[in-house]
Amino acid sequence: MKRIYKYTLGNITNQAIHINGLLKILSIKEQNNNIVLYALIEDEDETINVISINMYGTGHPIINAGDVDFLGTVKLFNGSLMFHVFYSHYRNGERC
Repeated sequence: MKRIYKYTLGNITNQAIHINGLLKILSIKEQNNNIVLYALIEDEDETINVISINMYGTGHPIINAGDVDFLGTVKLFNGSLMFHVFYSHYRNGERC
């Protein structure tokens, strides 16, 4: 069955999350001063997906930008912090 799941991210520059059955990354948003990623998944699919997340503040240096996709910009604490979020998607160890 298809479902939308929410994944709360840490407020760190680089991180990876594992999502089984990922069909599509939908969006990145702020919720209660946390950054959350929404994804469409097939909950009966056991395929392991690793999403590598890179977050940068406005004006901060971007290191190892590489082959990434822009997901969105999130503001925290009424806009006093802005994070620009990029990601790479890997399925069974291969870049998607």
